[in-house]
Amino acid sequence: MKTAIIFDKKTEKSETEDTIEIDLDDLESYRNFRHGIEFVNFPSKIINDKTIMEWFEADGISYWWFASPILHSKYNDAVLFINRLSSFLEDKSINLIKLHGAYNKIELIKQIAKQKKIKLEISREYFQFKAKDRIKKMAKKAVYEKIAKEKIKKRNILFDKLTTEEINLENPVIITSPDVYRRNTFDFTMKKSKREEFFIKPFLDTLEENKIPMLCFDLDYTLKGTTNILEERLETNFNWIPIEYLLTKSKSIKTKQTISSLKKSVNLLLKSGKDNLLVYKEISLIGYLKPSFEDLFLEPNLPTYIHLIELLEEYLKKINPRAIIQVYETGPYAKAFQVVAEKLQIKTFGIQHGLIPTDYPNYMFKEIKNENFPLGNIIPDKTLVYGEYYKKILTEIGNYPKEKIQVIGNPTYFEFEKIKNLIDKKDLVIKNDFHNEKIILVPLSMRFFYIKNSPDRILLNALYDGFKDRSDVKILVRPHPGDKLDQLTLAKHFPGNNFKISYNTLFEDIFLSDMVIILPISSVSSEVPIFEKPLLLVNIEKDNSTDAIDDAYLQLVNHDVAKLISSSDLVSTVDSIKKDEVWKTTDSEKRKKFLHDYFNYGISSDLL
Repeated sequence: MKTAIIFDKKTEKSETEDTIEIDLDDLESYRNFRHGIEFVNFPSKIINDKTIMEWFEADGISYWWFASPILHSKYNDAVLFINRLSSFLEDKSINLIKLHGAYNKIELIKQIAKQKKIKLEISREYFQFKAKDRIKKMAKKAVYEKIAKEKIKKRNILFDKLTTEEINLENPVIITSPDVYRRNTFDFTMKKSKREEFFIKPFLDTLEENKIPMLCFDLDYTLKGTTNILEERLETNFNWIPIEYLLTKSKSIKTKQTISSLKKSVNLLLKSGKDNLLVYKEISLIGYLKPSFEDLFLEPNLPTYIHLIELLEEYLKKINPRAIIQVYETGPYAKAFQVVAEKLQIKTFGIQHGLIPTDYPNYMFKEIKNENFPLGNIIPDKTLVYGEYYKKILTEIGNYPKEKIQVIGNPTYFEFEKIKNLIDKKDLVIKNDFHNEKIILVPLSMRFFYIKNSPDRILLNALYDGFKDRSDVKILVRPHPGDKLDQLTLAKHFPGNNFKISYNTLFEDIFLSDMVIILPISSVSSEVPIFEKPLLLVNIEKDNSTDAIDDAYLQLVNHDVAKLISSSDLVSTVDSIKKDEVWKTTDSEKRKKFLHDYFNYGISSDLL
């Protein structure tokens, strides 16, 4: 009999002929990350003669579309866990599971064990876990309310401090952007870094040049709230307002009644659905997801978004905006603007802000609001995309009407040909204290400590094993936007001189590098071909299967702008690519087609 002992985290693990110790980090390597396309089927699922959209209905709006981004992350966590644990159990031919951790997933583990006819033994520690979890749950509502109030207060104090005059505009264009989309860029004319808006800058410039009034809302989706980006934005010449500016007013009786009514409906849904509400591979997810359904009614989730809709309607009626332009228009704050804009008949535009995978439920939903789906998702009047490939994804895999999609190119790469001629790689090499090494850029796909054995970590470990003793290669690690990863932390995990953290802009990093190595889960991969750099997509699946790799990434391989390799081939492939090698777009019709289809490259758009 082969026994698996599962821990949350265990530094030193043993494996014998009869027993294998494993923790949650180890399971990460058993399946590539996917977004869980099955999630798109749930809005129309019928429970007791009502669709889930209808269970979430209040005042003619289905708040499923606000709840969906919150629930999807937890749903996907469950699906990945089921797939990974199942693969591990089959791979190792396990007959007995001894559980010493992963207690928050016990409902899933029980069903997996039963389904596979594997005996399960649970440690007594589980009862301690349950007791602590019960205490946390009791305090959660009060804690979240306090945090939400402090966030609103903190950000409005800064707004009042830095805004000397009341912003009083009539008929402006409203622009919304999460604070994560203000980042470091490099001014190649002035030869220095600066902070700038991503994606919306060309729109800001166009509106300013044409003297069209603008009102910009800073959206902060973090729980506790940040102020550094807001402070930067408030000190620019544009009229920025934190979304919390509107949330200082108390909830009306009507809004409180809407929240209460919706909560009762969702609670009844959970009781009515029981084991058949959310199911994956004949495993019910509701036991694992129930706390997330309950969290929907904590601040700053549905109560905040319902409140914001009430306040936005009042505010937008007063200023009568001519249009609303949004980055990350699928986010719940942005969705509130979309709902009110539709009611007040205000034009809306969404700006693509990254590669759109074909399995991403935020865009691949089937129920767009129309006569057939009165409670469907409300989409912008125009969604502005980089190229024809994305238009095809949204209209053929998703359900967007073709007339609601407009190809404009990627705003970040407008006039890129001019920028290319201003760059001297030698200057970047000197600035980063490199010499004559082959420089490998590794942009991370997620925060370094988000998952201890994330796909990023697996890739970095493979690079470290292959190149830690090589003086002719340097690994330049680019943290995920907003991550606090620094050189000291990186050196603790990868000691030696080969691994260096990047403090550059993305443009600088790609120009500086000799090649880019990345997982097939990152938007950055689609941008590398513009720079004509060698691009390696590393498949970390144990069996090298491509089933879990989205078509959006496989298209890079099909168009000769990237190579898909296994981690075992990493070192030999890197060595086969010469320093300063260029994968010229002009060498291949496929590559030229890629730049056109993905970026509308070389074709200008009249944003006004």
